Amino acid sequence: MTAQAVELEDGTVRVGSIFFDPAQILGKGCEGTFVFKGRFDNRDVAVKRVLNADISVADREVELLRESDEHPNVIRYFCMEQDRQFRYIALEFCQATLQDYVDGRYVNPKLDAITMLRQATLGLLHLHTLEIVHRDIKPHNVLISMPGRRGDVRAMISDFGLCKKLKVGRMSFSRRSGVAGTEGWIAPEMMEGDRSNTCAVDVFSLGCVYHFVLSRGHHPFGDSFHRQGNIQSGRFDLSRLGEREVTARSLVERMVQRDPSRRPPTQAVLRHPLFWGRERALAFLQDVSDRVDKEDGDAALVESLERGRAEVVRGNWHEWLDEKVQEDLRKHRTYNGRQVRDLLRALRNKKHHYNELPEDIKAMYGRIPDQVRQVSPSPFTRVFYILRTLSLSFSSLWITGYPDSPAWWYTAGTQCTPSSQSQPSRSTLIRTSTSSRCVNFET
Repeated sequence: MTAQAVELEDGTVRVGSIFFDPAQILGKGCEGTFVFKGRFDNRDVAVKRVLNADISVADREVELLRESDEHPNVIRYFCMEQDRQFRYIALEFCQATLQDYVDGRYVNPKLDAITMLRQATLGLLHLHTLEIVHRDIKPHNVLISMPGRRGDVRAMISDFGLCKKLKVGRMSFSRRSGVAGTEGWIAPEMMEGDRSNTCAVDVFSLGCVYHFVLSRGHHPFGDSFHRQGNIQSGRFDLSRLGEREVTARSLVERMVQRDPSRRPPTQAVLRHPLFWGRERALAFLQDVSDRVDKEDGDAALVESLERGRAEVVRGNWHEWLDEKVQEDLRKHRTYNGRQVRDLLRALRNKKHHYNELPEDIKAMYGRIPDQVRQVSPSPFTRVFYILRTLSLSFSSLWITGYPDSPAWWYTAGTQCTPSSQSQPSRSTLIRTSTSSRCVNFET
């Protein structure tokens, strides 16, 4: 039913049950789309105004919003009204975008970057479970909710204008759907007309968002002028992710692969060690240490573990520790500072005997597990880099003991629904990863 837009005395406009203030513009989109601050059912809302010329787009957006908005990390839909010129969509009102967070215009100590990325990924997983491909994932389209009753806020996926619902029984959509998205965030296969596309296009864009957030505003494919060209040629630079983000780097590298079959599916992204708590990560390293201690030094398992040791031990991990910590380690046994296995062994042993340590040594190690990484930021942070190597080596340990382990994210993820993903075989896991073409854009 068509309503009539009526301007009220205070300058607001009423269309059916929706009220909005034309002077309070929250955002602008393509094809004459505007978002205003408004009211619906005595609550603040964002009112998205779309031209009736795009009626099919608006109807599709509303249909997909209705289907998917029951998830806490997907923007909530309230209602739609229309007049002769426009359609008006009332959506959940939010206080900021992920872009605002990165630019420093929004600060909330209760919501850290990893939490926001995890919540955004949960929202995207919900869409993929419903076989909906978003096709326009970028920092502006990840919104931060208003505080709840307890002051908590949520990151949410928004803007369904370019979403595509996959047909029943299909896991991909054709190029005939059109090139959708925002330049600089579009997966390379979207620009190619000779292949079908899947939910992997969203994973690519999300990987760019991960890097953008964790590097505080730097895109993995360079400046805006060269960005899409670098995406098409697979030229990315992850050097802005510092030493403390080595775990994130291993994930982002997989997410932005040019070949969509090499990207992890969304549910696998959520299982990556980036989202593990410290207790879980420490328990995993302890279990790995127990496992490799049963092997001879020249065993294939140990060789695989030590393959990337240069990035972890940096010559000799002993030298990165405080002298008192080194002395404490030497009291009970000798550790080889050039081996990852002995670094894991030291972590395991100190965890087991933590309560027996003198108070001054405890203070240097920090509370276990909360502060164990803070003993010495360099080696004890870099040790988590080996999780990438371990994911290729300890398949039997992980599948039996860690069903949510990152072994998942080394398998091809070309389908959207989690139920359709099969568990990886041992032969799939124990393969050598191919290093990607990386460049430094500042050289």
